[in-house]
Amino acid sequence: MPISQDRSRVAANRLREIAGPDLYRRNPFRVVGLATNAKPAQVRAQRHLLLGALDLGSGGVAGDRRLPLPRPPSAQEVRTAFDSLERPDHRLVDELFWWWGEPGACGCPAEVHEEHDAAVEAHAKALDAETDEELWVDAADAWMDALDHPGFWDHVRHRTAALSDRRMDESTVDGLRAALPKALLAPQVALAGTEPALADLLDAWDLPAAVLDDARRTAAEPASRRIDELVDEVHSLLRTEVVHVAADRVDELPALADLLDRLAPHERYRWSAKQRNRVAVMLNNCGLALKSADRYRSADLLERALSYVVEESDRATIADNLAAAPAPSWPAVDLGRQGGTTRSPGYPVRTPDPLLPARWPSNLAVFALYVAAMTICVTGLLGAPTWVSVIATVLFSWAPMGVITSDWYRSLMSDVATFVVGGLAFVLGWSVVSSTPWDVLARFLWPGVAFSLVSPFVYALFADRQDRG
Repeated sequence: MPISQDRSRVAANRLREIAGPDLYRRNPFRVVGLATNAKPAQVRAQRHLLLGALDLGSGGVAGDRRLPLPRPPSAQEVRTAFDSLERPDHRLVDELFWWWGEPGACGCPAEVHEEHDAAVEAHAKALDAETDEELWVDAADAWMDALDHPGFWDHVRHRTAALSDRRMDESTVDGLRAALPKALLAPQVALAGTEPALADLLDAWDLPAAVLDDARRTAAEPASRRIDELVDEVHSLLRTEVVHVAADRVDELPALADLLDRLAPHERYRWSAKQRNRVAVMLNNCGLALKSADRYRSADLLERALSYVVEESDRATIADNLAAAPAPSWPAVDLGRQGGTTRSPGYPVRTPDPLLPARWPSNLAVFALYVAAMTICVTGLLGAPTWVSVIATVLFSWAPMGVITSDWYRSLMSDVATFVVGGLAFVLGWSVVSSTPWDVLARFLWPGVAFSLVSPFVYALFADRQDRG
């Protein structure tokens, strides 16, 4: 008989549709408590009995006695189960995942049914428990034993004929045979994202390497996709010089890289190694971007980058950057977004350290505003003498330091913004000073001198706290 690709594809699609963590919990035979060889008349009678009882509220559904459901099914779940049983093409697939019982008209050897039923029981128990590793190994061994028996697919052929549906023939059996290995792994793959140990147990299945590799890639896909999203986001933040926000976002990457490595070890899979290297590149680039603003965090990011890097060329570059971190006068090499390329080719050139921080124009504007505000409040609004204003300015000098060392301030004050703010503040300040009498300006002089004397010490305390944090 010629093989129908359409019928084969329909059978495979139905198998993939039900293959998930609820593979056995939603099995209609388990839900309604019928045998897989139940006649259509038995199915109709059971439907009338159970749904009638549910409609009258006279009790729940007993379900399967050998392996009861963890909880009683709802009325809708019972209706869905009967609807599936009344469709032969759906029912055939569901029969694969419940008891075959004693051989009857199929004429199968007893061990065919026994091994199949042992596999169903082991797999259902593993899925009900979810995290019991021994149950998963037992399930894999049991299913491999069942599938190794040549009589397994003879039984499926018999049931295809017994259900007597023109939509099913030998092509249906071929479709199920081809799709069953992946369907058996699908529940474990779906759970591996939150239980990575289950990915290691995929190797317990004696299946072709290509099937196991595809299962690991499917399990790792959400973590890999999240890495792609974060790498793109961090790259965009670095381009717009929102450095501290980028560093906060890049902190999420190592955990994702660790999860990815559990699901698909980078030593085995080149695509996983590539993702791990991209994480290292982003850690490196954030470390370089923070070098002048937060050298301790910069060094930490570079050290972590070195622990995740895979490509040897990138490893050498990151190692050089880490070695240069304690001495910022040596410019480090920034790795490109795609690992292995560099944005600063050639040898590093020694350049002198900047004498002033990059944000000094806007910092001066903040300091001047602080001194002016304190003087106006204390001497102007409160009418206190100048010496009180001096003391208040010193006591509250932590306030402007908190502003200039905050993440939000550093994010706002890019190279252009800091000079624009500083320039506007200078023009406005000069206008005010030139039009203000000396006796009024004198009230601001001593608080300004006092702040100038204590500000280096206060800034040092803030910088030390930030580095330790």
